[in-house]
Amino acid sequence: MTPKRNLYKISTISLGLLCLILIATLIIFVSSKDSETILENENIVVNKNSALTMMLETDVGSNEYEVATSNEWPTEGYIFNAEMSACERGGKLSWDNENNRVLMATSSADKCYVYFDKYTTVRITNVIASDITNNSITLTVEATVGENSIATYYFSYDDGVNYVESNSNTYTFSNLDMGTSYNFKVYVVDTNGINSNVYSLRESTSSAIYLANFIKDTVYTGNDGDNGLYYHDGSGTYTNAAQEAGDNSYRFSGANPNNYVCFGSDAETCPNDNLYRIIGVFGDQVKLIKHDYANSTMVGTNGDYYGNYGSLGSYYKGSHTAVNTYYWNRNGSNTWSASQLNTVNLNTNYINYLNGINSKWNEMIETTTWKVGGNTYQNTENVTVKNAYTNEIVSPAANTTYSAKIGLMYVSDYGYAASPENWRTILGYGGYDNDTNRNNNWMYMGLREWTITRTSNNTTYAFGVNPTGIVFNGYVGYIDYGVRPSFYLKSNVAITSGDGSSSNPYRLSYNPSVIEFSIDGKNYSGYDEMTWNEWINSNFNEAKEYKLMCNTNNNKVLFGDYNSVDGYEINDENHIVVGSDKIINGKNYTLGNYNSYQCN
Repeated sequence: MTPKRNLYKISTISLGLLCLILIATLIIFVSSKDSETILENENIVVNKNSALTMMLETDVGSNEYEVATSNEWPTEGYIFNAEMSACERGGKLSWDNENNRVLMATSSADKCYVYFDKYTTVRITNVIASDITNNSITLTVEATVGENSIATYYFSYDDGVNYVESNSNTYTFSNLDMGTSYNFKVYVVDTNGINSNVYSLRESTSSAIYLANFIKDTVYTGNDGDNGLYYHDGSGTYTNAAQEAGDNSYRFSGANPNNYVCFGSDAETCPNDNLYRIIGVFGDQVKLIKHDYANSTMVGTNGDYYGNYGSLGSYYKGSHTAVNTYYWNRNGSNTWSASQLNTVNLNTNYINYLNGINSKWNEMIETTTWKVGGNTYQNTENVTVKNAYTNEIVSPAANTTYSAKIGLMYVSDYGYAASPENWRTILGYGGYDNDTNRNNNWMYMGLREWTITRTSNNTTYAFGVNPTGIVFNGYVGYIDYGVRPSFYLKSNVAITSGDGSSSNPYRLSYNPSVIEFSIDGKNYSGYDEMTWNEWINSNFNEAKEYKLMCNTNNNKVLFGDYNSVDGYEINDENHIVVGSDKIINGKNYTLGNYNSYQCN
């Protein structure tokens, strides 16, 4: 009996070892019913007596198969046959095309047959990432054609979670986050419905390039006049360099520099009405002016609206078939704060227009202190542009300022937009009314239009530009001119693409930091540079719990909830005053001023 006992022990050990070897060979770990098992290349045993047999078709379309002699899954020249591949105990087989392996779903150890048809698939050999900006990346696929041609391309930027299909081998992912790394995956399907390999690559969008820095560091080459850009430091070797403003600004001058910006639209082709132009860079802020005149769709038919311009005439350089006109102030006063063109048309209607498109456009604009003290016509239009700049900006007749987002061009903005040979010419009659200026001043548009600057020796006149190109003054409540909104962008507005031409204008993005704060114990969020007026009209105040209102007793602007008759008082610095009974915790004034909200 002893020999039999030993034989039993030996048989038991051998069977156990065989099972261990089989399990180790297949790497089948069963933890629950239908668990997924990965059959890796190095673990394949391909003979009829093992748990896995791989069968390869002998020729294309022959339907004849033979046992494979290789211990690796085929990578080229074959495709997985899902219909014929099967397991004796009901296990399910599938092909992981991305990782080139067989997946097995089983509830126990099983013996399986894996079939591959002879077929040359399309193979992606390379994917090239190009045209990388801070919010877009373009992918281009290089592939070798197999049995059939390519039918469709599939692109993913989120590691294969979602794919977009295209008929082109090139696809651009846009609206990406700046400075962010993405896991791209690409595959193609041929006309027979067969998938190629999945190609993976990792690429990052570029970090933010602020528009102001781009203009100063890239567009400006160090040589005044290159790209139509001049650094106004008061010195230079070109003709009339001594006539620079001397404010260290960077200003575009000449006939038609590439200073176009698409503002208020993300359309692939920028609409003409969304073309703006860069006046210059002042400190770290870019100043824009609308390329063509603003019509009532932007600035409304209320306020200081008049009607339509008469005949547009031969001087007009824009694309409108009709241009709306506005009084500077129909009430006859040349005080800018009293002008409805300012308060209603520009700083209410136009801002509402931008918010109606997308609030981000309004959020890109900085609230600015505009110099509106003005000067006499002798010191503004009958002088050269440098003198006009001094008398308008540096030493105006009155130190009157106005805080708002939207304004109009200064007289000196218009003067310096001309090429430098004009800078020694007076801005008024006998000066800028010549072809040299009209043909070499990108800001000249050929119709009469208002500037923001008033005459200081007369309380009813302001300066404008007439169709001949000169600066002159007109009665604010009687003459109706065209208007072009002008404003300063916030310093952290970034450039995403474009070369500044009218057909490929600079594209912008704005990604301010989100901050948290609390009001009366409730937690809220907002952008760190928003004004309270912007916050109230944004999605951060989606429940519309808070508003700006007027205290009728003392004509003060208040910030409070919709059910309150009082609130936080706005002080002279335009910030919220924190009272003893109501406390705004944390970053008390981070959201800035109240954006010139005024009591009527």
